[in-house]
Amino acid sequence: MKNDNVTPGRPFPYGAEAIEDGVQFSIPFSESSKVVLKVYDKAGKTIYSIPMNDYHVLGSVHSVIIHGLKPDDISYNFVIDGETVHDPYVTRLRSKYRWGDFKRSAKGESCLVYDHSYNWEGDEPLKLPYNEVIGYMLHVRGFTKHISSQVKGRGTFLGIIEKVPYLKELGITQVELMPAYDFEECETIQSFRSSMTDEEGNSTGSLLRLNYWGFKAGSYFVPKPQYTFSDDSTVEFKDMVKALHRAGIEVVMQFYFPLEVNRNLISDCLRFWQGEYHIDGFHIFGSHLPLDVLATDPLLTDTKLYYERYDADAIFSTAGCGNNGFLAEFNQDYTVDVRRFLKSDEDMLHKYLFRSRCNPDRIKVINHLTSFDGFTLNDMVSYDYKHNEANGEDNKDGTGYNYSWNCGTEGFTRKNAILKLRMKQLKNAFCLLLLSQGTPMFMAGDEFMNSQGGNNNPYCQDNDITWLNWKRNRRADELFEYVKALIALRKEHPILHMEREATLLDHKSCGYPDVSYHSEMAWYPQMDTHIRYIGTMLCGMYAGNGREDDFFYIATNMHWEDHTFALPKLPKDMAWKYCMDTAGAAGDSYPVELDDNGNKLVRVPSRTIVVMVSTKIAAKKKYTGKKKGEGR
Repeated sequence: MKNDNVTPGRPFPYGAEAIEDGVQFSIPFSESSKVVLKVYDKAGKTIYSIPMNDYHVLGSVHSVIIHGLKPDDISYNFVIDGETVHDPYVTRLRSKYRWGDFKRSAKGESCLVYDHSYNWEGDEPLKLPYNEVIGYMLHVRGFTKHISSQVKGRGTFLGIIEKVPYLKELGITQVELMPAYDFEECETIQSFRSSMTDEEGNSTGSLLRLNYWGFKAGSYFVPKPQYTFSDDSTVEFKDMVKALHRAGIEVVMQFYFPLEVNRNLISDCLRFWQGEYHIDGFHIFGSHLPLDVLATDPLLTDTKLYYERYDADAIFSTAGCGNNGFLAEFNQDYTVDVRRFLKSDEDMLHKYLFRSRCNPDRIKVINHLTSFDGFTLNDMVSYDYKHNEANGEDNKDGTGYNYSWNCGTEGFTRKNAILKLRMKQLKNAFCLLLLSQGTPMFMAGDEFMNSQGGNNNPYCQDNDITWLNWKRNRRADELFEYVKALIALRKEHPILHMEREATLLDHKSCGYPDVSYHSEMAWYPQMDTHIRYIGTMLCGMYAGNGREDDFFYIATNMHWEDHTFALPKLPKDMAWKYCMDTAGAAGDSYPVELDDNGNKLVRVPSRTIVVMVSTKIAAKKKYTGKKKGEGR
């Protein structure tokens, strides 16, 4: 039956869009499918049922305009081949369901028309240079869901807003959100140990499983309603972005695109979040992704884009490639090499030194020792083996390669010697990470010894295993204060986060290379396969931006024996002074010895890092031959 209020629409934009006299609905689909648009009033009553196959406009796109509709008064869904589904380009959802409710169905949720009327108050993406980023990865729900978070909006975007002062105090300049787009967290999987039965009580071979992480396809254009304290996830998410930006903190979002997702949707998705939500960057997961297309997208050329590994030659040989230094690799190379160096594996010194100075121009690197998968930092120094029994898969899930060391006892212990060693290793880990030249990132809670009890794959755990416990004891406070001071040191000194990768050469002809290596003798590093210690000097004359910085000497001893390091001689008006160490016993100084030739030496205990910094020597007053108080 013909309806005079319904006319053919335009192919773009996809989804539902308010226009001057109504609402346009546009959806791409195969002609072999039968698609019906269902439009509901506020009471949920169907007021329009439109066969979209009758409204082909271009290619495989079908579009209609319903004149006279008020966007705020309606919701909608599509029925494709008899099954009610969300619009693949839906930008706003009305959800009446709570997180983890297995009795509900996402298909019962209604799509809403997007509302552009938000007051950003002048907000824009921050576009921080990579060398100014201190990254902090978090799960929206797990970050504040625990009652100890003491926030009103526990487990929501509002909860993150309430923790902005904490992030700012710590020194974070970027948060990376695990999947925060709308996904169906309730899953039914096949399992021999079934928890589901049919009407006769027989096992169905199915098991209810919660997808806590969210790495799956979903409604890619909608902030997840179940992560929202208020009634509108679009507004609350924008409030969160605006609050973080005001604090100088970028927002990066994770997206997972499995093979069944149309590759054309990916560009549309990233463009939408960048434009509508002021997102600063994206960390994308999936295989066969159109990386060359994303890297050359004119709307994304100043938006950060993280991926595991790029084919740089293919991308930068593409005509019109305009992503100038905004691509970054987030891979396991740094994680594996530095973890192995930390735990004193053999023949890791060369690899560690490369990772610590790696800072390429074209494609940056995100250095991380922890991520959502794998051990937390505290578990990395407390467990040799994964303990994933709670996942219900006989501890067969998760990686068996953790490159961890329990410091002598598996898991919980009260032994003071082991606790002291673990604290030192935690400080060592943060020191190695934050004094490396790439862009550092760590998992939320690592800074106060968060533990998952040895679970290195808690993808299905929505409980105390994955919720951050914000109650800090004395040891957690000690680590937090150390990390905060280390971040402040990195941010204060540009030589610790240079814009360019070090060359190991004296290219300023100042008498010192930008980075140099030392050992028991200055300028003579030992690099044999059994060596597990090194002295690294950074020359402050190479700080960049036309600014000179202090010299730094980082004595890194990951050996189980003490070693003596020779401090290189500084310019005549400078001297070395103690900055910080990971042993926690030096106070505000560190003993410096002299050898027979007058060279300064620092003795570094086993598994300890000592940081020295240059200081200006006060100029001596010139002797005039007159006593104080004498006239001319």
